[in-house]
Amino acid sequence: MNRIFMSREDAIRLVLEAYDAASGNRSATLFRSVGEISGRVDALGRLLLDIRAGRLDEFQFETDKSQRIFIKN
Repeated sequence: MNRIFMSREDAIRLVLEAYDAASGNRSATLFRSVGEISGRVDALGRLLLDIRAGRLDEFQFETDKSQRIFIKN
């Protein structure tokens, strides 16, 4: 498992990019079900709020279990 260390600001930026990709009208999202997209967007929204509030110091994306992100202060 890869461990990635980054600032809280960079982690927020990373999650925002994933959120935009999941909620945007990209061609890759056209082949997924609406429920799957909605669930991923909701999960990323909760993750973003938890990181911004300082409730999380580490996380990993459901789509990539090989990497774990650690937030350094």
